[in-house]
Amino acid sequence: MSLQKQSATEKPPVHENGFIEWFLDDFLPRFGKQAAIALGGVLVVVAGIVWFKGSREASEARENKELGPAYVYYSQDKLDSALAFLSAFVQKSHSRGVQDKANLMLGKIHYAQGRYDEAIKAYGDVDHGAKDRPLIASGALHGLASSHIQKKDFAKAAELLEKFAADFGRRKGDPEERITGKEVVDLSPAVPNALWKLALCYKEMKDTAKAKATAQKLVKIYPESREAYDANRLLAQLP
Repeated sequence: MSLQKQSATEKPPVHENGFIEWFLDDFLPRFGKQAAIALGGVLVVVAGIVWFKGSREASEARENKELGPAYVYYSQDKLDSALAFLSAFVQKSHSRGVQDKANLMLGKIHYAQGRYDEAIKAYGDVDHGAKDRPLIASGALHGLASSHIQKKDFAKAAELLEKFAADFGRRKGDPEERITGKEVVDLSPAVPNALWKLALCYKEMKDTAKAKATAQKLVKIYPESREAYDANRLLAQLP
């Protein structure tokens, strides 16, 4: 018995139609209510996330505006007025980002006026691990280390500066990357200064090997910086 060949114009079964029929005739009658409840739950969650994000952004914008007078006082060099405003501001509850900005500015004022214990407190209240706010986080960590240097606690300052260099330094000093313009950018412009201060801390701690290594790293990676010039002078003095 011969088999009939399928006509060249004959189309294979349309599986999509079968799926639609199954969905309408079988799935919806059996599971329609549960699916609707699940979908409704997902929509509620999504709406909640969107609302929360919008509400948080609006709240932070309002709080940033409330922080405005401190920026005005600071820019006009009215540090006592800025200090009074910020001291009261940080006692209230705010979003983390705005609170960090206030504490960073407060730390700078205390540092400028020679109150290093108060500066340490303000700088220490900033989230130093905030990856979405690297300039604020790095500024506070740098200020914290500088405050400890002023108090001659070189071991603590070195610990903080090591963390600073590890967290915010990205450049490697690769000449090829520099020539081709593909060198990565640091997360903070203060990395050369942090390395310079770290070398000085090691020098004060009588750790000549680490002082040399840090100064050499500074010269290699940031040869164009003012700190590299100072590091070269330091290297010439070290035994």
